[in-house]
Formats: sequence, C-alpha cells, structure tokens
Amino acid sequence: MAAFIARRIAIFVLVLWGALTITFVLARVVPRNVAYVWAGFQGFKATPDVIKDVERKYHLDKSLGVQYALYIQDLVLGHWGASPISGNDVADDFGRYLPNTVELAVSSLVLAVVVGVPLGVLSARKRNSPLDHFGRILALLGVSAPSFLVGLILQLVFYFALGWIGDPGGRLSDSVTSLHPVSHMSGFLIIDCLMTRNTAALWDALRHMILPALTLSLPLVALMSRMTRASMLEELGQDYIRTARAKGMREVGVVYRHALRNALLPTTTVLGLSLGWLLTGSVVTEVVFYWPGIGRYAVSALLSFDFPAISAYTALAAVAFSGANLLCDMAYAFMDPRIRYG
Repeated sequence: MAAFIARRIAIFVLVLWGALTITFVLARVVPRNVAYVWAGFQGFKATPDVIKDVERKYHLDKSLGVQYALYIQDLVLGHWGASPISGNDVADDFGRYLPNTVELAVSSLVLAVVVGVPLGVLSARKRNSPLDHFGRILALLGVSAPSFLVGLILQLVFYFALGWIGDPGGRLSDSVTSLHPVSHMSGFLIIDCLMTRNTAALWDALRHMILPALTLSLPLVALMSRMTRASMLEELGQDYIRTARAKGMREVGVVYRHALRNALLPTTTVLGLSLGWLLTGSVVTEVVFYWPGIGRYAVSALLSFDFPAISAYTALAAVAFSGANLLCDMAYAFMDPRIRYG
C-alpha cells in the first residue's frame, strides 16, 4: 500500500505540474497585451509608461522562459501572488471564497448519497415497479437538464410562486447580517453558527443553501441511483446471495450487509469524481444563485485575465480530482478484501 501511495503521489505531482504549465502557456499566448488590460482594471489610463510599469511589476517584460521559472518558483514557495485586478493576495481571496464552495459541495454530496444510494437499492429490489420507473424519470431529468435551467426553475417555484424560500441569492439575508452578526472563527459559516449558537443565522444560512444544493445534487442523484441499481442487480444474481438466502438469512441482511457492500465499489468511483467536480465545477450554480464561492471568483478571474487567481484555481482543480481518485483507490482496499496493491 505504501508503494502504491508513493507512486500515486508522484503521478499527482506530474499532473499538477502539467496543468499549471498549460495554464501558464495559455495565459501568456491568448491575450495580446495583458498589461494593457490590467492597467485598465486598476483604474489607470493605459499610457505607454503605465503599461511598462505593469510589465515590470509582474515580470511581463522578461522572456517567456524567465517568466515560467519565476512562476514555478513562487508556486513551490507557496507564494500565489497578488491579484492585479483587486490588489488582494490570492491566498486571502481563496480563504474567503473556498469555504463557501466546500460547504455547498459537502451538502450536495451528502444529499446525493442519502437520496441516490437508497433509491438505487430500492429500484433494484423492486425492478420495473412504479418506484423503479420514477428512478428512471429522475435519472433522465438529472443528466439532461442543465444546471442553470434547474436553478432558475427552483427559484421560480419555491421563491417567486410559493414563497417557501427567502431571497435565494448569497449566504445570508441583510436583516440577519445586521441583527445577528456571525463571529467568523473557522471560516465556514455553518460551523461558525453552530460554535457560537447563532440559531437565527444558522437557519437563514441553511435556507439559502437549500436550492443551490438541490441544483448541484440532482445530476449526482441520477448518476448514483442508476449506478447503484445496476450494481445491485448484478450482485443480487450472484451465487453467494442465493446461498445466504438458502441459509435463512433475513432479506435485510442479504441486501444491505452482503450485496450492497460489493455493489458500492463502482459507486465509490462516482463519489470520488463527484467530489472533485463539486469543488471546481459548481461555477454555473454559483453564478445563478449569486453564491460567493470559488467558482464565481474563478469566472471573474477568467474575464479579467487574472493570472495568479487562474493558476491557483487550476491547482485546486488538479488537487481535487487527483486527491479524490487516490482516496477512492484506498477505499477499495477496505471495502473489498480481495483488492491488494503491490
């Protein structure tokens, strides 16, 4: 296991280097004169002198090889640099926006597991029943409906039509922010509300999280339910299941103790990839719900050619997907004792 983890870490470093290198090349090749763009965003008149000052400040006046060497050096030393657009340190921006995305991703993933896995198990046990047909329809909607459309429909129904949800944008209502301010201790709003027992802010934060979490979890519910159903149907037809039933084991034990454990291996792969996607692929949902997360921050960085922020976001995506795959591979060995890594 140790040798396997070492090899995967080496591959992870290689993937991270490749992603950052591609980002660097594209960022330097696509825009014609990025110094002119940055000078305009900083409120300066883009005169030749101002453009030269911006080029010197961000090493744009040096050769591409020197720029790349300085770029890798800063990343290795943990210096993500300052945003040429906002003037803030990129690490500080990530510390402000990333926790919001993590909370949304975790809540969406929990919702997808709680709904998708039981739905897949019940669909397999009651094959071709009304519940199974409902699972098919839900899966079809989940994989075909775009996220922005689902988010807008949820806002239209639950906010404008029914009025069950308050203002669906942002994290907290203005009234709650002024009357019940949250003491930021961990950076995670839900955890801070629990630690300080701020129930008013907690309830308001959860209400704001419901609709974006539903929007993000819908395609995952569809994928996990179908994957679990297919795996369960295969496992329920195996000889060891018939043997367990012949021995008089209760059906609940046969399904959930034996069949489900083996059926969850493919679902674990989907779960790991979903975690990486939720952390870096929630851009559309965050924009629709005006969620102050890292995805919306990345959109602003792309539109303004904010290279330090774009590089940090690329590194986050590589770490999220590679780390999730590594955790999945390690989980296989615990879930299936037949799997051994040399």
